[in-house]
Amino acid sequence: MFSGVLCAALVASAQASITDYPFRLVTRAQGSQQELVAENDGPAPITVYASVSGENFASDRTWPATVVVPPYTAMPLGRVFAADKTAGGYNFLFRYSHHFGRVDAVPDADMAYRLPYRDGEVYSITQAYGGKLTSHNNRENLYAVDFAMPQGSVVVAARAGTVVDVMLRHQEGGFDPSYLDKANTIAIVHDDGTVAEYAHLSPGPELVKPGQRVAAGDVLGYSGNTGYSSGPHLHFIVSKPTVTDGKVTRTSVPILFYANDPPVRFAAQAGTSVTANYKSTAVAQEQTRTPAPGTATGLSQ
Repeated sequence: MFSGVLCAALVASAQASITDYPFRLVTRAQGSQQELVAENDGPAPITVYASVSGENFASDRTWPATVVVPPYTAMPLGRVFAADKTAGGYNFLFRYSHHFGRVDAVPDADMAYRLPYRDGEVYSITQAYGGKLTSHNNRENLYAVDFAMPQGSVVVAARAGTVVDVMLRHQEGGFDPSYLDKANTIAIVHDDGTVAEYAHLSPGPELVKPGQRVAAGDVLGYSGNTGYSSGPHLHFIVSKPTVTDGKVTRTSVPILFYANDPPVRFAAQAGTSVTANYKSTAVAQEQTRTPAPGTATGLSQ
């Protein structure tokens, strides 16, 4: 028979509000065995890393295990049972960590992102990979891009995808580590399993909902100064989940943007100002081209 204690410990990132997302690991009795089940009741694919320890237990699965659980899915991960039935009961403890996206995601190398603000507007890039990094100095934020957008500026989707997280309830912000978990964010999962995060947004109103499909250019919210921030700006990052030291964390991935008509592709550069010029909004991504150095007419020093 089964005896002992079942327990789950959740470890999550403080950036996107994964702790509010409807995902959990539970156990279900299967006779004398216990089945460990991942329940994903939300719209995002979830990468989960789970481990099991205990006494006199065995399993039909090798632990620890890293699994991708599709949206709106209950997925059995494995069964736990007595290793020696003659020794009496068994007990076990399970722990898990999880985050949005697919650990096996392969970022689409042909994808270029539109600028995350409205057509005709121009904003400066204050921080990007390849320039001086003041706060993007870890794996999660290495390829993030900061746009100096005044508070209340309209933020639009840079790529089509499904909204998986909307956190707009925080009011406070400032250049103090105590605000690290106070940034308002919207997270969108893309078809290739990567996740875009739009951070430091102004509080409310909620213009999009989890589970909603959005197209590039759709309005998401408004820029702000919530969370750990030295001033109003939009922090934009594309990442995929990775497992490090027994925890699911995020690793940012490099991306290209596109703008102008006809469109050109370019990497974000700190110290430049970029105009969102999308007169031909239906232009296919594959029509973009990599510009020769100095020819991206939407950029200015």
